Amino acid sequence: MEKKPYHHGDLRNKLIERGIEMLSEEGAQDFSLRKLAAKCGVSHTAPYSHFESVDKLRQAMGEHVAHQFMEKLRGSVQHAEDSTAAVTSLGKAYISFFSENPLYFQFLFYHSGLSIDFDEKTQSDYQPFTFFKETAYRMFDALGLPKEDYLNNLIALWSMVHGIASLLTNKGVRYSGDWSEVLSNNTIFARRKEF
Repeated sequence: MEKKPYHHGDLRNKLIERGIEMLSEEGAQDFSLRKLAAKCGVSHTAPYSHFESVDKLRQAMGEHVAHQFMEKLRGSVQHAEDSTAAVTSLGKAYISFFSENPLYFQFLFYHSGLSIDFDEKTQSDYQPFTFFKETAYRMFDALGLPKEDYLNNLIALWSMVHGIASLLTNKGVRYSGDWSEVLSNNTIFARRKEF
């Protein structure tokens, strides 16, 4: 197959996407800008016009995924009737995002250096998780849950959607149904008032 030339601006995104693919499938051990350039069919110096180091590339990859993830999550709650509907929509969007982009899951949670802190005294620096937490806490407040139960319920909700995303992105797990239906039919989401 004949290689197509890159147009101005295309190479940066190609390097990011191919880098995510490489890290997710091959791991970080031998990851380098030189190998990435070879995978993209460009000279070994071409990536340096966009990224001064592998660390800068990884940072850009994390920002690229987080930006798309946040767009999906924000869009999912725009027309939610109330906070309980927002949490269900958010959970489905979480699952849908990784169903559509399974390599993003592997990259984010195994190769990006992402840190999620459940400690109430610190603010997580990962915006999608913070958004999930704030949406869940609004629901807990609307349901009248005691504040001391918020964290445990957040962990249960996040574990469910994250766990489903982990399963659907795992090549060794087979399921012919709709993963988002697993969420919809689960008692935590289907009977939110029983928290």
